[in-house]
Amino acid sequence: MKIIEYSQRFNKQIRDYELQDATFTGLPENAIRLSKTNMDYHPCLAVISEDVVPAFFVLAYGKDKFRYTDNPQSMLLRSFSTDDRYVRKGYALRALTLLPEYVRNKFPNVIEIVLGVNRRNVHVQKLYEKAEFKKQANTYVGRCGEQFIYRKIVG
Repeated sequence: MKIIEYSQRFNKQIRDYELQDATFTGLPENAIRLSKTNMDYHPCLAVISEDVVPAFFVLAYGKDKFRYTDNPQSMLLRSFSTDDRYVRKGYALRALTLLPEYVRNKFPNVIEIVLGVNRRNVHVQKLYEKAEFKKQANTYVGRCGEQFIYRKIVG
């Protein structure tokens, strides 16, 4: 598996991406649409091959990250999801494990990745903790309720 920046050659895979429950995440198609007008949005794919895309996420430089950190050398991880066909097969954890190296190579000025996880989304909290993201003491209240803040130092 590797992480790559989204490109149009993956349009079919994004159209076919299965995500039944988007309660706590954004849909890949919406995030890609946003990235066309927001230069701070960087949609990324975890890929196994040209045809298999088990996970999607966005790395964002914008002001939203300051809800989670005061570090200007940070990026916000958002809209992380796993295609329903690949859930509980280790792909999400593998993508999160590969993420620090990808960020160091692609965004060398970034030293920290931050994100928010809804308080009710316990399964995903455990996933981030397994991937060595550290839960912070402070929280953020988002559109779907209270979010725990997680961070990982990458630089």
